[in-house]
Amino acid sequence: MDVAEIISHHILDHDWGVTLGGLRMPVTTHSVTIVAVSVILFLGLYWVSRRHESRAGRLLTALAEEYVTFIRDGMVLPNMGAEGRSFLPYFCTLFLFILSVNLAGMIPEMKTATSNISVTAALALCSGGLILFSGLKFHGPIGFLKGFVPSGTPGWLVPLIFPLEVVSLIIKVCVLAIRLFANMLSGHMVLICLLLIIFIVGNMHVAAGAGSLLPAMGLEIFMTCLELLVAFLQAYVFTLLTAIFAGSVIHTH
Repeated sequence: MDVAEIISHHILDHDWGVTLGGLRMPVTTHSVTIVAVSVILFLGLYWVSRRHESRAGRLLTALAEEYVTFIRDGMVLPNMGAEGRSFLPYFCTLFLFILSVNLAGMIPEMKTATSNISVTAALALCSGGLILFSGLKFHGPIGFLKGFVPSGTPGWLVPLIFPLEVVSLIIKVCVLAIRLFANMLSGHMVLICLLLIIFIVGNMHVAAGAGSLLPAMGLEIFMTCLELLVAFLQAYVFTLLTAIFAGSVIHTH
């Protein structure tokens, strides 16, 4: 049994080999997952946003309103203030997209696209763009640059503090990408490794493999439930950190 090959098959992205006019198209499992999740969310939210006469439709509309309230009152306003209201659609979209992509990896034959550093880097760049835009919008170019230097800083310290603050902002954006990627990747690797315990021990001795079945499956079920919680937490933390970082450039010290 090639454990490395099994893990890479379930974790790594795979090219579907689609060509168009002799050109190789970037169609991979992760890209298909992202497109599928985006289409489902778009159609689902469009349907929820319409006026419904049925009880189920009104219930879903009420849940959507509660979700927006949760993002607004739990993340955006406490960290960005009233200035963050104009960015509320981005945060609502960001949280729901990351959560949906995280959960999509729990579906058989689908993979978690957020376990790909390219995907999380793209999400982090979007959040980084929002952070820069919010600083420029409310302070202008000069005011935004001044925000990198705390008020009351001695003039001789400015050449040292300014680049450190710029690097700090870049690191914050990189942290968004790395922590989401690392948490989602490690979670799925643990799930696969727990299942492989049964087959690895079974190859050594049939009776030992049968004996390890119940403990391994018990751990697998526990870790699957934990993975569902992690999927929500990672979407929450990514969105919350974006709001905190954007708020820090809006309300400079």
